[in-house]
Amino acid sequence: MIVFENPGEIDIRSISTFGVSVKEGANPIGFFGTGLKYAIAVLLRTGHRITVMSGLTVVNFGIEMSEVRGQKFDFVTMKIDDAAPVAIGFTTELGKQWEVWMAYREIACNCKDENGEGRHEHYMVDPEAGKTMLIVQGDEFESIFATSHKFILEDQPWLTSGTLEIRNRPSSEFFYRGVRVSDLRMRGLYCYCEQAKMELTEDRTIKSEWEMYWRIANGILHSTDKQFLRAVVTAPEDTMEGRLDYGSSGEPSLEFLEVVGLCMADRSMKLNASALKVWQDATKKEFSPRQISLTSVQQKSMDKALDFCERIGFTIRDAYPIHVVESLGEGCLGLAKDETIFIAERVFHLGGAKQLASTLIEEYLHLRHGWKDMTRELQSFLFDKLVSIGEELVGEPL
Repeated sequence: MIVFENPGEIDIRSISTFGVSVKEGANPIGFFGTGLKYAIAVLLRTGHRITVMSGLTVVNFGIEMSEVRGQKFDFVTMKIDDAAPVAIGFTTELGKQWEVWMAYREIACNCKDENGEGRHEHYMVDPEAGKTMLIVQGDEFESIFATSHKFILEDQPWLTSGTLEIRNRPSSEFFYRGVRVSDLRMRGLYCYCEQAKMELTEDRTIKSEWEMYWRIANGILHSTDKQFLRAVVTAPEDTMEGRLDYGSSGEPSLEFLEVVGLCMADRSMKLNASALKVWQDATKKEFSPRQISLTSVQQKSMDKALDFCERIGFTIRDAYPIHVVESLGEGCLGLAKDETIFIAERVFHLGGAKQLASTLIEEYLHLRHGWKDMTRELQSFLFDKLVSIGEELVGEPL
């Protein structure tokens, strides 16, 4: 069983009465008195047992089925000491969309607000004067308690930037004052927790998703940690940071501008487009990797690759300017940008004209059709093209 204990004795009336929320903590996480009722309903609905000890008074909660206009409901009952159970005005339908972890979060937050803590016990505890103890029995709740860090942060932040705390681990959740209040659309490289006041809904979730992402972007934009900044502005597109919009988050830090500027040449393929725009607006500079002159051997490879592309139906020569540059960053061989094909010099060292031809075709298709990497449109086109080339090889259509 899990026992939550805090100093002071809860007024039993606040458990059964809606619209009552009185907390002792100076800076409570929540302020809705309905939360505990929701938690009780959810736990009873999912087969858990719940007991509250207010000082020496013991309150057990149960279920009593009753019919309302021909429909059966499980009404929540409250049994105080040795008195008979009494229905207290709400059913297990309360919090119908809640999951057990949300009930845990609510109880744990209430306990934290009251300067208390939770613990695991093997045997039923005895009531004590001057204390409130809330006891939950049930396997699912105990499993959630064992992984409580997913719902309530217990460790110290790795970094802070203004009011945003950053923990050095991946996370798909967003936290407010140490409590999970929202899921992210995409998994983040880091775990983020906002400490400044934010507006929550009645079930302790973020009221404005836009504000959540703005808080994260604002914290990143004003960070001074270059290691962290490099990681987030070059994050892959399948991460939250890779798609983050910095456009309305104010003036960037000097460190943010410095890191983005350095990444322009080194890791431009992975650079967050919004971060790039912030940098360009702040510095008034354009994308300009250092262009090189081709050696005679490199020029022969380029001509051979372009001739091959034309023979298989890709008229790339003279369609767009082709700039060979020193580097486009680690793992990046080509880039389609500003109606120009950029080719990293490294291509010539990897696979000669064959690698060059495939890179030219990929970037040409990005410019010609606007298709991005790994999209269904690009995939379909390439397979169709492969079949067409096969038809030409065999000399007849399918």
